[in-house]
Amino acid sequence: MFRIFETVEPFTILLALLPLIGYLLVLSAIRLSGRALVTTGGRDVAALAMAISGLVAVGPAELFFPTAAATVFGPAVWVALAVFYALCTTLVALTTSPKLVVYGRTPEELFEPLLAAAREIDPNASGEINTLQVRLPQAGVHLRLDGVRYIDHALVLAFEPNLSPRFWKTLLVNLRKQVSQRVSPMPRRGFAMLVVVVLLSTILLWQSFSNRERLVEGFRDWLWR
Repeated sequence: MFRIFETVEPFTILLALLPLIGYLLVLSAIRLSGRALVTTGGRDVAALAMAISGLVAVGPAELFFPTAAATVFGPAVWVALAVFYALCTTLVALTTSPKLVVYGRTPEELFEPLLAAAREIDPNASGEINTLQVRLPQAGVHLRLDGVRYIDHALVLAFEPNLSPRFWKTLLVNLRKQVSQRVSPMPRRGFAMLVVVVLLSTILLWQSFSNRERLVEGFRDWLWR
């Protein structure tokens, strides 16, 4: 395994792994703390795009790098590529199906907070724990929880395709409040992810400190084409 890293430029490893390590570190910290992160589907897409941005930079960006433009504009080409990547991410985030994404809770653990949040919108809201579905009759909305059993990651989806952004914003605020008021589940999860973060960080530090000259040279070669 380590022979593979010896054949790759240290700066390439740094660029590819650093955003991913930050993303995994945040998720492992949330899961180990017992708290829950409730966000929108669009923000989740943006965070994931940031996590894989390093992999994109050393993969597709290198493969399709505009060499002719780089000879004229120099490092400014990377700014244009970054803007293009941000625009693509924004397009995907805006066109993805509206939903809420929750880290730190399984679908089963999220059912009661979701039902309570729905009742703040519609007092007649009811739910079925067996199907993990919540119905808001007055609002005409039918929600469901999706996810993998025993994995503390859940999605809140709606059967209706054209719900207003105001509804999702209200549900987001209510769900955050309900989740924060409840006792954190035990046992805590996220240890395996933390081990992966420590392993990747160790490889990153080892490659960086043992090949500092190659790291600086690789940065210059990457920046100036």
